[in-house]
Amino acid sequence: MRILFYSSLYPTAKNPVHGIFVRELAREVARLAEVRVVAPENGLRSLLARPAGTAGPPRPEAHVDRCRFWTVPKLFKHLDGRLLAAWSRGAFERAAGFEPDLVHAHYAYPDGAAAARLAAGAGLPLVVTCHGSDIHVLARDPARRGPIAAALGQAAAVVAVSRDLAGRIAELGVDPGRIHHIPNGVDLSRFPLAGKAAARRALGLAEDGPLLVAVGRLEPVKGYDRLLRALALLPGVRLVLAGDGSLGQALARLARECGISGRVRFAGAVPHEALAPYYQAADALVLASHSEGWPTVIHEGLACGTPVVAPAVGGIPEALAEPGLGVLVASAEPAPLAEGIRQALARPWDAAALRRAAEAHGWSAVAGRHLALYAEVLGLSPSPEKEVSPHVAVAPDPACGPRTASAR
Repeated sequence: MRILFYSSLYPTAKNPVHGIFVRELAREVARLAEVRVVAPENGLRSLLARPAGTAGPPRPEAHVDRCRFWTVPKLFKHLDGRLLAAWSRGAFERAAGFEPDLVHAHYAYPDGAAAARLAAGAGLPLVVTCHGSDIHVLARDPARRGPIAAALGQAAAVVAVSRDLAGRIAELGVDPGRIHHIPNGVDLSRFPLAGKAAARRALGLAEDGPLLVAVGRLEPVKGYDRLLRALALLPGVRLVLAGDGSLGQALARLARECGISGRVRFAGAVPHEALAPYYQAADALVLASHSEGWPTVIHEGLACGTPVVAPAVGGIPEALAEPGLGVLVASAEPAPLAEGIRQALARPWDAAALRRAAEAHGWSAVAGRHLALYAEVLGLSPSPEKEVSPHVAVAPDPACGPRTASAR
């Protein structure tokens, strides 16, 4: 079986953690099938992005074909899928030289829309994975909603990383029988159990006192302003915030205004392979997001034996459905979030049980479910047994210029 992955959600030299879950899936699927990746990179974002510092460039990958694409910021968003298809057509055609059996695109827009055009032109079946904000946010935009619905309607199968997301995809008019629920996975070897004191020493942190960690982009959707305000309600509790983004300076300023700057460490961008000690050092991993698809950080933290405090949005309730994994709060506003953190810090946690919960989501198992789906799409196996969600029945760097010939 030959699979062509297509996604701008893929690690780059300047952002080596961008879409790392797509790379991890591609690598694991490559153990079981032949894989090639087309990874377009947003040219404007690449030019404006700051270097990742200690992260360095991603490891060379012979099966990845990269190119840059350009769109108009904030304008003509209904054309982004067409533009991405045009800019990446050369890379797609080079990758298609290995004669793939199907195309697997990640992120509904513009990636899924572009892949729909390219796959149709090549006569290949299409699978599209929706990851969260593409449906929670982009599909609410009238300029994008139509192209998103059209692309997902063309796909032979649509993967939702959470049951909540599956229901929202069905609301776009996608046939529920073609929506498959497969959460993202976790690299269990990269996130082991380890001693808390040793992890804190390795990070240069004091070994005593309660410590929280938050891992993610410093962007509005992550709600870190709410987390900082919650921390102000928790005397003596410290926070390490691992991530970079457009709100870095604003959040540092807010920490000073709240009088907690001495209790917050802004760690900046942390390479994925260096994240484990941050989880291991913490008494709890905290999310304060406004929306989420399937946060991979949850199972990374659980794999390290760290409980989770998070709001009941998107796929988070599903990820924490098993008892004893953390504290689910009704709202991530400062007061209820602070109360959830208090509860997490006040009780003992079974690190081994947290680890076992993460082990069910190892990338090997996730890749196996994708291979079964590919086989179903290609007519190589009977349909897998269906699951029932609360909403819908679902089943288990060279730049390349635009080439508009044969674009549809």
